[in-house]
Amino acid sequence: MRSLQCCWWPYRLEFRVPFATARGELCERSGLIVELRTPDGLIGLGDVAPWPGSEVRALREAEVWLTSLRQADAFSGEQSLCQALDRVPTLADGARAARAAVETALLDLKAQREGVMLARWLHPTARLTVAVNALIGLLDVETTVTAACQAVAAGYSTLKLKVRLEPSEAERVAAVRAAVGSTVRLRLDANGAATVEQALAFARAVAPLDVEYLEQPVGTLEELAEFRRRSPVPVAADEVLLGLETVERALALAAADVHVLKLPLLGGPRRLLAAVEQAARCGIEAVVTSVFESGIGLAAALHTAAALPGTERAHGLATAVLLRSLGTVERFEPVGGRLRLPPGSGLGVRWGEGQADR
Repeated sequence: MRSLQCCWWPYRLEFRVPFATARGELCERSGLIVELRTPDGLIGLGDVAPWPGSEVRALREAEVWLTSLRQADAFSGEQSLCQALDRVPTLADGARAARAAVETALLDLKAQREGVMLARWLHPTARLTVAVNALIGLLDVETTVTAACQAVAAGYSTLKLKVRLEPSEAERVAAVRAAVGSTVRLRLDANGAATVEQALAFARAVAPLDVEYLEQPVGTLEELAEFRRRSPVPVAADEVLLGLETVERALALAAADVHVLKLPLLGGPRRLLAAVEQAARCGIEAVVTSVFESGIGLAAALHTAAALPGTERAHGLATAVLLRSLGTVERFEPVGGRLRLPPGSGLGVRWGEGQADR
C-alpha cells in the first residue's frame, strides 16, 4: 500500500480595504493549507478556511482533527483516507473545514492522475466558466451606487449587497435599483443579524424593488422558517447550513427558497454536491459562495460550482478582487461577470511563495 505524506501550514490574507458586514469589519483572513504528496510525486492541495472571525478557535479544532487522522493511520493510502473521511467525526466547525481541505486535496490527486480538471472529474459535463455576482459591502449610498454601476459596466448581471436590516438601508437598495435598472438581479445579505420582526419590516420595504432573495436575515433555521412563511421576498439560508444534517433540517422546515453553500461549512466538494442533490429533490436551488479563502479554496469552490447540474445561477465567488493576494499564482479575476476555471488537471493552481504570509 502506497502511503501519502501530509503536511499543513498557516497562511494569512489581507483585504485591500476593510470589508464591512452587518457582523462587523473584516481586515484579514487566516487559514491552513493542506498538502498531500504521493510516492510518485503528485501533490494535492486543500484549504482549511473556517468562517471569518472564528479562526482562532476553529483552526485549533482543525489541527486537532488533522492530527487525529494521522493517529488513525488515515494516510497509509488513498483508500484508507477515503474511509477515514467518513469515519472520523467532524462535529466542530474547524473539523468540517479541515475535512473539506483534506477531501479537496484527495480529489485534486485523483483528478490529476486521470488528467482531467477537478470539475470534469466531479461531473463530465461541468462548465468551463461560472457566472458570479459582484459583492458590495456596507457603504454609504453614493459609494454603493458607484460600485454597483461599475460592476454592471464590467459585465455583472447579479449584485449582492451586504445590508443592515434598518429602514435607511431600504433607501440604499432603492438607489441601487434606480441606478442599475430592472434587469440586474439584486441579492441582499444580512448575515443573520436581525430578529424576525426586524427582518419582516425590511422585507416589506424592499419588496417593490424586485429582490432576488434576502440572505440569512435571522440567525436560526426555525427563525428562517417563520420568516419565510410571512415574507414578501424569497429567503436564502447561508451560515446555518453546517453539514448535511442541517441541510436536511432546513428542507424539513421549509426554511428557505435558496440554499447558499460553502465548502468549509459542508465538509468538502462531494458533501456539497450531495447537499445540492438533496435540495433539488425539494425544488430548492443552490448557490456556491466563497468565505474569503485562499486561491486553493476558491479554486475548489469554483470547480464544485461548475459541476452543479441544472439551471445556472450566479455564484458568490468573485471575492479575489477584495483581497491583496490569494496566495496562489492564479488570480481569479472575473471577466464579463464570469470566472474561468484554471486550465490543467486537478485544481489547476499553484501556491505562490511570498504571495501571502505563511
